[in-house]
Amino acid sequence: MQHQDHPENKTTQAFLLRPYQQRAIEWAKSGADGLIIAPAGCGKTVIASSIIKHFARWPEWAFGWLAPTRETCQQAIDSLIAVGVDISRVEVRCPHDSVDFSRKNLIIVDEAKHAPATTWRKIIESCKGLRFGFDATPWSDDPERNEILRKLFRDTQFEIRRDELAGVLAHATVYMHSDTDLYLQQWIDDQIERLFTARKRYMQVSQPILRAMCAWEALTEIGICGNKKRNEAAIKLANCSSATGPTLVLVPRVSLGEVYAYEIKGSVLVHSKMPKKDRQYVMQEFLKGHIRTMIATSLADEGLDLPNVQTLIMVSGGRSAQKTIQRASRALRRAPGKDTAIIHDFKDTFHPLAQAHSKKRVKCYKELGCSIP
Repeated sequence: MQHQDHPENKTTQAFLLRPYQQRAIEWAKSGADGLIIAPAGCGKTVIASSIIKHFARWPEWAFGWLAPTRETCQQAIDSLIAVGVDISRVEVRCPHDSVDFSRKNLIIVDEAKHAPATTWRKIIESCKGLRFGFDATPWSDDPERNEILRKLFRDTQFEIRRDELAGVLAHATVYMHSDTDLYLQQWIDDQIERLFTARKRYMQVSQPILRAMCAWEALTEIGICGNKKRNEAAIKLANCSSATGPTLVLVPRVSLGEVYAYEIKGSVLVHSKMPKKDRQYVMQEFLKGHIRTMIATSLADEGLDLPNVQTLIMVSGGRSAQKTIQRASRALRRAPGKDTAIIHDFKDTFHPLAQAHSKKRVKCYKELGCSIP
């Protein structure tokens, strides 16, 4: 690695680049662009900012950065400033803004899994310059969507292997709990049929997709939000964990989060409908240790940088490998004094479909290198 003061390596102004980060940057500097698959916790914003820093030597170049949330936009801006990029040359935007990247020489696409969505795709396709997509889990179960993603990033990809992060991530132990109300299966199946019958008349999606949507809604409503024993166990775990270190509880709905916030001492609920300043304040207080337990909805799937989390309680359920890895990674980030973490999840035997989802989450935990007693 080049010395920090070398003129060709100003990207290390605030960061001593790790070997895998330097490898990704050298790949980009060679003139290649494409999808960079980077495990959560590897410092992808540093890599992306360093790539822009390199190409910013050409004063006529203009840059764009597409990120999914206000929080991830702010993280991008902070990283660009830290590595010494003139922020006036980089337009950092969310896709729901009015975005025109057609004249950019290089764009960064954070959480590139969203790229096939219509709004994202239009913005990315408008850029004829270099395109760098970043994601820890870009691929989905939809082959057509994956093909669109490949084409958007010119059928080229660079991967940072998880084994390159040795010593960078904390080791996690996952405990799968069996707490659940009994006799929920028939109630859930009946709800699936009610939802499906009511919606098939007006929803313009295929019946298999519609049934899957109805099934997930019924599982969430009855099997998770309405599951008294499951929620009592999660609340007890949170109250015990908060005494030993920062605890993050992930819930599927704001209404359930409000129940948890009432029952968990000293906890605070954050969700996407909160004013941005309020969310940022809570997160900063959590990072400082002034808040011991934070409860979060899907806001935590992307852009929640809380490396101090020592215990993660996964109430949300689900089968998505992308979301499971993103959520679990909140506990896998290292912090001063933190080498290990604990994740609590549920076996969800209340319904065969929920149990299958649970087994898929276990598979993800194993792929992340977590221990499962």
